[in-house]
Amino acid sequence: MGEPDVRGERGIMNIVMIYPCQGNMVTFNYGAASVIAMLKKSGHSVMLIMVRDHVKDRDIIRRIEDFKADVIGFSCMSNYWQYVKDLSKKIKSRGRLKDIPIFVGGPHAIVCASSIIESRDIEGFCIGEGEYAFPELVGKIEKGIDFRDTRNFYFNDANGVIRNEMRTLIDDLDELPFPDREVFPEAAFTNYANFTFSRGCPFSCSYCCNSAFHVIFKGKGRMIRHRSAENAIREIEAFLKNHKPRLLSFDDDCFNKNAAWFREFCSKYKERIGIPYTCNTRPELLDAQAAEALKDSGCRKINIGIESGDERLRRTVLNRNMKDEDIERAFRNAREAGLETMSFNMIGIPGDTRETIRKTMEFNKKIRPTYSQVSVFYPYAGTPLGELCREKRYIENENSVFNFFRGSSVLRLPGLSKKEIEDLFIRFDIEVNHGGEDFARLYRKRKMRNALLSVYGRMPSFLKNIMRLIKRRAVLN
Repeated sequence: MGEPDVRGERGIMNIVMIYPCQGNMVTFNYGAASVIAMLKKSGHSVMLIMVRDHVKDRDIIRRIEDFKADVIGFSCMSNYWQYVKDLSKKIKSRGRLKDIPIFVGGPHAIVCASSIIESRDIEGFCIGEGEYAFPELVGKIEKGIDFRDTRNFYFNDANGVIRNEMRTLIDDLDELPFPDREVFPEAAFTNYANFTFSRGCPFSCSYCCNSAFHVIFKGKGRMIRHRSAENAIREIEAFLKNHKPRLLSFDDDCFNKNAAWFREFCSKYKERIGIPYTCNTRPELLDAQAAEALKDSGCRKINIGIESGDERLRRTVLNRNMKDEDIERAFRNAREAGLETMSFNMIGIPGDTRETIRKTMEFNKKIRPTYSQVSVFYPYAGTPLGELCREKRYIENENSVFNFFRGSSVLRLPGLSKKEIEDLFIRFDIEVNHGGEDFARLYRKRKMRNALLSVYGRMPSFLKNIMRLIKRRAVLN
């Protein structure tokens, strides 16, 4: 307990990939896995360190030293950026590690490329797709030649930042090897056996990094690309040779956004796979025919974003231009086809009030999803809504690791306090998912749990270690 998950093998260059995921269940990271597959294809060795709760920085540093790393890479979301900067500083403070180059990729590096100047301990940002760019950079380091002209990268330099040209987007995703799953612990597939078969989203929700991607990658090729249905099926078949999941999850933003691809995939999946699966879609895309095709192919549950039950807020703040009746129709189509449904909801959005959040709760009761998920809004840098929060100075604490599902907000909103957000977060789950039954007992229980988690998060490391030791001994006895 407390050890980072580590998988790897020896090759030409030793590369450590670090994936911060504190506060979340152990999941497969498609982007990191795809880059790792290309690195291995180039003959390099890769060790993955998944940074979960309770993992100590010194254990990570020890693993890096034991692996004799030549290069370190981070996969980073914006809510982990401060952690990445802090850990990079600690790594570089170790005499034996001070000359190992550190690079950052993932959504934060793409959307917030200018933030590279915030850390002189980090050599570069991958500002685009990494499958070809990162192996090229590693190859230059291996040969001892200057890597600072590598396209798709920004680099820190004594005179400022070197900003290289962005590559065109990878048009044919079938040319890439399947994402590497061997470096991930088995728990990543036991909890959530997930796949992604496409890149890009046709929509531009103001809170989502896809809205920024539309601007950043404009003129660099097709935004929306799919692996062929046959290639997708083959990846699943390869996975099933070594794993026996009861359920698969397809994480594409809008699974059926390409109607022709969707029909072909459903046909092949039903014939050759047949394991129940879940996927995501938009209300506008789930007509009765699509719902029936999903059910017929083996889909058990469809996840649909509502985000807010206030139509004005959806349209003017979230840039989700759908009417209430569009959402009601989608859930009705799913229910009539025999599909389970999950609604996605956010609270603590700029413009939210107790009344708009109550409206979202009542709307969920009206459309009757099988399950309802509520999260607290996070202002991702580089997204339109994230930048609005910075402009309005709503953001209070952006430097801590953020968990979407504990009810706390990093914003101080006019007309809606942090305590109100936490209160409504708890009420939402109890009222919508539990029908409001035994409300007082469940509310006290959730409130106490959140308070304990908050106290635990502020504890010094030595006290956390003592508590874990006591818990471990109690289990053994």
